[in-house]
Amino acid sequence: MNKRIITLIIALAAVCGGANAQQKQGKAFRPRFTQYGAANVTEIGRSKIRILYAFQAQDLKDEDTWIDCGQLLTDKGMTQYSSFFVSENNAFIRKWQKDNPNKSYYPGSAKLKGRMKDYWSEYQYSQIYVQGKELTEWAVMPSPEFTQYHYTEPWPLMQWTLESEKQTICGYQCQRATCHWRGRDYEAWFTSAIPLKSGPWKFGGLPGLIMKIYDTKHLYTWEAVSVENGSFPIYQLEKRFFKDSNHKKVLKMQRDWNVKFHELAGAMIVGTETRVTTRYPFDQLELE
Repeated sequence: MNKRIITLIIALAAVCGGANAQQKQGKAFRPRFTQYGAANVTEIGRSKIRILYAFQAQDLKDEDTWIDCGQLLTDKGMTQYSSFFVSENNAFIRKWQKDNPNKSYYPGSAKLKGRMKDYWSEYQYSQIYVQGKELTEWAVMPSPEFTQYHYTEPWPLMQWTLESEKQTICGYQCQRATCHWRGRDYEAWFTSAIPLKSGPWKFGGLPGLIMKIYDTKHLYTWEAVSVENGSFPIYQLEKRFFKDSNHKKVLKMQRDWNVKFHELAGAMIVGTETRVTTRYPFDQLELE
């Protein structure tokens, strides 16, 4: 395709995206199925419990108003937090490819849900693993970036203060806890009825499962919507797609992709000829 045409397409996309830029995430395009090792996953465990969390829900009863539905799984002392929406879509694609081996294409977002399903968020596409006192993030970047990263850091990350307030969430009596972590203040509601010291995304370290958590400015919110018992597979993405990195570098890359996606994507596709400089407001959860 002519480089000038590609540049024009990117520029138009930037203008269109700017009309609805006031999001807690940027306007980066979601990664393709083949971009981050989702085509050939490996089952590494089975969880007897699955906790689903609404992320950025405008209405807890309507999945179409959520940015994501996260899932927390656990087996043999290991927990994994990932996107249930993305996992279900990827499983559908893998089955479709198996049933249609002669097709040269695949239905990329046939089963995706959420109000921003065509866009990438690091809180949706990256996977968080906790084993013992170590957390590993498998950081998936947006399209057209084909290099993914992973890093480890100590866990738990938060130092909590337990409070006396109680409330019921998803049928479980929960207690309030607070902390200050990486530049923001947080409130969490946890239940000792489920003895997992975990929660959505990187959160954990309380004497029970975190059912709801948000920063005190209410920029980001996770809330449990179901607790299921059964046998749920835990899948790992292909390791060969991921390179070693560290938290600081990954955090910067994630912010850059959110703020100046079209600038970076344009540079990757058309080199120095791109003039797209549209940037988007973005409130990253980790400030340090």
